[in-house]
Amino acid sequence: MIESATAKGPAYLLAWEKLPGGAWGARITWIEIDETAPDRTVHVSDHVAAEDVTKLDGQDYSGVPRRGVTPPGD
Repeated sequence: MIESATAKGPAYLLAWEKLPGGAWGARITWIEIDETAPDRTVHVSDHVAAEDVTKLDGQDYSGVPRRGVTPPGD
């Protein structure tokens, strides 16, 4: 789990990925409540810049796949 501005809250960190231009980013996913039908949820996935990701205390990120050499912060 991470905190993400794009997700407006917690999200799952699926992988660190090299973005076009060489910067690092992350593939994340989260669940949103469907505003048109509050009893339904929507699964959302996105690629975000590394700056969008805030690691949470107590989480172990060692198992997160890395699609490149070394992600930011390591």
